[in-house]
Amino acid sequence: MSRIALIWDFDGVLVYTPHEEAWRKAAEIYGAKIDHEFYVRYVSGKPRYEGAHNILELTGIYERHGADTEEKRKKLLTEFAEFKNRMVNEMFDRGEYEVNHGAVEFLMRARELGIPSALASASKNAPRLAEKVRIGDKRLIDLFDVNVSGMAPSKKEVFRLARKKLTEMFPEVESFFVVEDAPAGVKAAKELGMLVLGYEREAELEGADLRFRDFEEVSIERLLGLSEGKEGE
Repeated sequence: MSRIALIWDFDGVLVYTPHEEAWRKAAEIYGAKIDHEFYVRYVSGKPRYEGAHNILELTGIYERHGADTEEKRKKLLTEFAEFKNRMVNEMFDRGEYEVNHGAVEFLMRARELGIPSALASASKNAPRLAEKVRIGDKRLIDLFDVNVSGMAPSKKEVFRLARKKLTEMFPEVESFFVVEDAPAGVKAAKELGMLVLGYEREAELEGADLRFRDFEEVSIERLLGLSEGKEGE
């Protein structure tokens, strides 16, 4: 039985999705512009309404739209977040996403070795897209033992829930590795005392226990070594 488990982010790790483009287009329609740096810092890896609020607050959209009361701000936040959500789901339906085959192959190697995995995206859209992606005769969603995506109000709580569910199913697991590509996700996982595999496709991930740009750099042996090192502290 495995002593380690994997907790996976989705967007930008397993599948390259058009979330950033959808947020950018939505912001432009509402009268503001955001760049990649803004997206990584204030939106990526955060639940939908938190990311939406950051855009509305930090770019001045609340103010320009006259949202000067809590009720008006809440109404605009809901409208903006759901507008972006409809937009990104239309992009999914058009096939505007790309599977990260290196990540999926690593997930499948871990699965063959009996290492459990949880899908733990902040986005409620992740399972829907994971059901559409085919990996051989399976759906991507079928490769996970646990799915808690979008089931908690923050990325940190999503990770906490993933750990709880995995522990209930696999009580022999002693170390949990979070696979992340966003600084916010790395921070959330470290605050929970988890080990982090930092996939540096775009952002530098200081604080990750293992930083890499290609999943071929990662091996189960390295994970076991990191796990043993933590337990020896």
